[in-house]
Amino acid sequence: MTDAFAGAGTVFRRELATILRTSGYGVLGVGLFGVLWLLVAVGGGGATGFVPAVVDLLLPAELLVPLLAVVLGYRALLADAVSGEFAVIRTYPIGVVGYVVGVLLARLVALVAVVGLPFAVIGGYVWLTAAPDTGIFATHAGVDSPLLYVRFLALITLFGAAFLALSMWVSAAATSRRGAAALAVLAFLVGTLGGDLALIQSLMAGADPSAVAGRAALTPNGAFRGLVFETVIGVSFAQEGNVVDVGRAVGSLAGWTLFGSLASVGTLAFRERISIVIERSRFRFAE
Repeated sequence: MTDAFAGAGTVFRRELATILRTSGYGVLGVGLFGVLWLLVAVGGGGATGFVPAVVDLLLPAELLVPLLAVVLGYRALLADAVSGEFAVIRTYPIGVVGYVVGVLLARLVALVAVVGLPFAVIGGYVWLTAAPDTGIFATHAGVDSPLLYVRFLALITLFGAAFLALSMWVSAAATSRRGAAALAVLAFLVGTLGGDLALIQSLMAGADPSAVAGRAALTPNGAFRGLVFETVIGVSFAQEGNVVDVGRAVGSLAGWTLFGSLASVGTLAFRERISIVIERSRFRFAE
């Protein structure tokens, strides 16, 4: 177990150094900040308070966070496989689990920097520009608080981690850069639109509307949206019913992250065994 953690730490430091050398990730972070600032400035959330800013940013977050998470992860494992570095890494006492964990943790750090930091800076912008009398919404008797925005940032991190792990599975399954890009686009579209379209289809087919909240929590987007309404936006307003079960939604995001990680490990281990079988077969035929 100690060797596994040591191997994961080595891979983590190596991957983090690779990320720091990739200037394109910094450009993505700056671009995201510019988009968020325009949305808050045009939407008026910056001058109104944290909760209105979250309302302005919720839909863009549902699209931009998965997109950037996929960009960070869709080649994370493929690059080493294509360059042959993965085969070299496996000559050291580093297992597939330690390798995937190390890469995932490094990419999570990059996700926090590229995605979380721009959202955090926007929160600081709202804090500085919101009017002094926006601490309480007179029409709804709701209280605005920076703690609600911190909660929003935590949910963004959970949401991005789920898509990052799933995109790493795409990276493990792909055999070429073009294949990885195609699978990444498919994963993004299915992840962001598939759940909502399935819910709409089930309602059109006559499903019980009361079951929608439970089903929505099963998809990453539905779980994230429901948690934002339940724990951030809904705190400031009087709600008649629960938007989503908080425990189930958090478990869904954690489950998708765990599933993507385990699927990446399984795919790499399976591919390695297949490669060993092929090499043995070639050696026998050569004899």
